[in-house]
Amino acid sequence: MNDFLKKVPLFWVVLSLSAFLYILNFSINGIWTENESLYAESVREMVEKGNFLDINYNYQPRFNKPPLTYWLIAASTKLFGMNEFAIRLPIVILAFGTVLLVWAMARMLYGEKTALLALGMQAVSIQFIAGKQYASPEIPLAFFFTLTLYFFLKGELSGNSRNYQYSALALGLTVLTKGYPYIIVIGGIMILYLIIKSNFQWRVFIDKVKELKPFSFILITSIIGLSWIVLMYLYYGQDYLTVLYQETFDRGLSNEPFDMEELFFYPLVMIWSFFPYSLLFVYACYHYLFTLRARKDIAFGFSWILVMLVFFTASHGKLPTYFIQAHPALALISAHFITRYEPAGRVSKSLWSLVFILPAAIGIILGTAIIVIFKLSFFYHLITASALLLIIVLSLPHQVGEDNGTAILDFRHLLPFIGTFSALLVFSLGVLPALEERRPINSIGRVINHEQQIPKQVPLYLENELIHNLPFYAERKVIPGIATNAVLQQKKPLLALILTKETPDSLLSSVIWRGDIYRRRSSESRLLLFMDSYLKAKEGDMSGFTSYSLIYKRERKFVESLIEQ
Repeated sequence: MNDFLKKVPLFWVVLSLSAFLYILNFSINGIWTENESLYAESVREMVEKGNFLDINYNYQPRFNKPPLTYWLIAASTKLFGMNEFAIRLPIVILAFGTVLLVWAMARMLYGEKTALLALGMQAVSIQFIAGKQYASPEIPLAFFFTLTLYFFLKGELSGNSRNYQYSALALGLTVLTKGYPYIIVIGGIMILYLIIKSNFQWRVFIDKVKELKPFSFILITSIIGLSWIVLMYLYYGQDYLTVLYQETFDRGLSNEPFDMEELFFYPLVMIWSFFPYSLLFVYACYHYLFTLRARKDIAFGFSWILVMLVFFTASHGKLPTYFIQAHPALALISAHFITRYEPAGRVSKSLWSLVFILPAAIGIILGTAIIVIFKLSFFYHLITASALLLIIVLSLPHQVGEDNGTAILDFRHLLPFIGTFSALLVFSLGVLPALEERRPINSIGRVINHEQQIPKQVPLYLENELIHNLPFYAERKVIPGIATNAVLQQKKPLLALILTKETPDSLLSSVIWRGDIYRRRSSESRLLLFMDSYLKAKEGDMSGFTSYSLIYKRERKFVESLIEQ
């Protein structure tokens, strides 16, 4: 093992495995979640109209969120076409870019060994890596959020004020991704960090703030980030301000009394979302609890987590995805703790080993459970068996150091990475492709646009509530919530997706597609529910799906013209 690592630095091994995991089958699934459908269809309509300032979904104005994520996806589709690969490519790139930023920050703060561990932690944290699979603003926000603090930290450590300008630029892009409240969040992180770094001496703190050139900083951020608000107000007026208020103040503030359970919402989110290193983070927090005032070495990560925890806990609206932007800070603190902590005593050493072995074992168990539940081939057992063997080998008492002997890495630190990597590899290779069997919306689009070549000005009527990815694949306006009788009264040409059980015999000759659509929820944002329905369908239980028929009735004149030709 030592000879191998002398030839191939461990950094490149971890980096390559992480990159492989990020690009593996990221575009094999169709557009599926509600949020991803909103962004994909809005981009399609942007490109269709050639108007990249006017954001619409299902041909209705949608200015709920700023435009940067739309623009990044639109640029990708211009290069690679309107497909899942192009739509998700910017998200995957920015996700991996965030991983590299975490590595760079840890390297600046703590050195190579800590940076390597921080890279691995960020790369396989469950919620973050799950987000790279969807075209939505969470990952772009995490990237620009982290980029802002990267340049801020670089300016602090190097003394080069130009980095503060880059930080202001990145903050403007952050606002252009998710909105102006992030000026408050990131500004709060910077201020708290400077206060701690100044030893709570206000004159020193003021001098540090002056080094930021705050007026120039705010100006750069405002020109980039807040310009969208001005533009939308000029274009839509009070309608935009109403939506802006709903998206910010209504979500953040509430007249309802504060529930004490809300205090534990995001701490509990961190426990599962930062797996497999969340147990380590809890261990670190317990240790730092008694030495926090003396631990300026974690001031940056601590400020990051604390401000986000206070801000989002105080806010009325709470979603686990809001805390993805805290994962880099979790990685920084956890990786730093690993490389500095030495357990003393038999109990402490046993607990310390458990922090790494337990998540690694959970990863192996999850991978094996996935194989068994989804009845995957024997090949996938080789993946988990190889990971298990590697975990056992690396658990043996041996270490590897750099040539200069200044950095010693205990291989046990990477055990959670290996276990989780194997489970994610099994899931990406074996499960993601299989799920497409029960996602027929793209086949509906293929029938409409390629086989039947139905003109795009013909709308698609839909019985029941909207299927959010349907406008994207149908490439036309979808009119939902119309009963079968009302649909049949529409003028020809008529394109409609209605319940099979309510399709009259007189329309059977007009059916151009029939299939089962998942309707347990209007979207598949709850993947576990969908997988449960998928597995039940494999056994013949179709309770999670509804049979639909796609009918198309042409105009008589149109049919006659075809006959004449």
